[in-house]
This record gives sequence, structure tokens and C-alpha cells, in this order.
Amino acid sequence: MNTSIPRRFALLALVLLLAVGTGYSTERVRQEEISVSRALAGHVLVKGTDEPANNVTVELCGADWKTVFRSTKTDEKGYFELEQPRTGKRFYIRVSAPGMDIYELRVRIGKQAAKELTIRLSVAA
Repeated sequence: MNTSIPRRFALLALVLLLAVGTGYSTERVRQEEISVSRALAGHVLVKGTDEPANNVTVELCGADWKTVFRSTKTDEKGYFELEQPRTGKRFYIRVSAPGMDIYELRVRIGKQAAKELTIRLSVAA
């Protein structure tokens, strides 16, 4: 059995616990450029370590960022998948977790694009 995985998980849990427990302020980070993907799916990682971020909330929002149409959580590998609406060319995704900065990005679906998204969340400062 690989012992580095439990250590990495423990380290990630400690970072998240410290971030939440010490009252870090959360920033809203909005990606300026539009991401292109084949689906509203992908992985959420912790920026700097590239460890999977599990139990992170991923929401499909309206263009005003206030209306939430769909929501899911990442699994233990940081993977998420949202059902794509039948209409629309641009989608608005918000990713959030306690102790992490909130990340917002716009996604356009393209058949020639990368299969999935990779989103890196920063620990709140």
C-alpha cells in the first residue's frame, strides 16, 4: 500500500482545517479568458500542490452569477461533472470550498477542445 497518499490527504486536511479555523478571508477570483472544453466536467486541484480537492462545491450559474441552475460536489479525486443545459453557448461555473478562494470561470463547449477542465483553487490568504 502506498503510504504517501494518506500523508498527502492528511496534509491537505490540515491546510484546510487551518485555513477555516483561523478565519482566512476569501477572495473571489474571476478568470478573464473563456475556457473551452468538451463537457462541463473536470478536476479541481489545490494550487501549488496539485492535490485533488474533494467535497468542493461546483455550481452552474446564470450570467449574473446569482442564479444557480445546478450544483455538485467533487469526489475524492477532485472530479466533478455537471449536466450541460440544452441551450446556451457560454456557461458560468463557480467553484468554492471553506478556506479556499472562490473561483469563477466562463466555459464555452467546443468539440475540438480539451476533454475536461482543470481548475486550481488557492488557499484563502
